[in-house]
Amino acid sequence: MGSSDVFPTVPETHRDLAGAPATVALSTLNADGSIQTTAVWVVLDDDGRLRTSLATNRHKVRNLRRHPKATIFSGDPANPYRTLEVRADVVLEPDDAARTGTRHVIASYGVDPAAMQEQLDEDRVIVTFTPTRVVAQG
Repeated sequence: MGSSDVFPTVPETHRDLAGAPATVALSTLNADGSIQTTAVWVVLDDDGRLRTSLATNRHKVRNLRRHPKATIFSGDPANPYRTLEVRADVVLEPDDAARTGTRHVIASYGVDPAAMQEQLDEDRVIVTFTPTRVVAQG
């Protein structure tokens, strides 16, 4: 999708569930058709897409390479009826040598990237989620 493409967006009322301080559940499809879900940090960027950084040796990266679709789910800890589900098409791109994308995700959560050197030393990809369906409840 290009920058001029129209896709569903996260409503203003639920943007706090689509990034810091929320940790979201990322669901991908395993090769056998079962679902794998992992807690991750994401950033909702100004273009309406969500992004995260993942180490390339992780199972979820293999899942996304094989089947580039995912669901992100987040719930409000103060109100169990307020949730956000984002179904998305996925693009994986290598993070640059300076881990700019990874640093962006880490810093958005108020953490000094230097405190997460182990993650910065890994081979990583930036995962971009372009929403195909957004369900905001509560």
